[in-house]
Amino acid sequence: MARRPPRTGKRADPEPIRATSMWRVDQVFLARSGVRTEVISSLVNDHGGLRNLSVVAPTEDPREAVRHAARFVAGKGNVSSARGARVRWAREQAASEQDNLVRDLLLEDEFLDAFEETLQEIRDRMR
Repeated sequence: MARRPPRTGKRADPEPIRATSMWRVDQVFLARSGVRTEVISSLVNDHGGLRNLSVVAPTEDPREAVRHAARFVAGKGNVSSARGARVRWAREQAASEQDNLVRDLLLEDEFLDAFEETLQEIRDRMR
């Protein structure tokens, strides 16, 4: 069996989402991309690791986009929680510097609800 040559690059591969590490959603960023919305979920694990998951929702409705992203993230496995996740528009979507600081509390509720619903569906299927 051939061996893979050692890596010489400076950038390490991102840590995979696996059973040895539990992840939680920390922040969610939204960016409009034409008639679609890109959603980037920032995950942190119990070892201090950071990982971003990106998904393009097939809608420009922010509510549906965060629900789509929540189902995507919850379905990845080993993402245990989204409680306290902050939802914000990406910097280039903000109309002013103040907008960069504003959290969208309604979208946070939508994300958390969809995330919890998906986790419950997965748990029900596993029983």
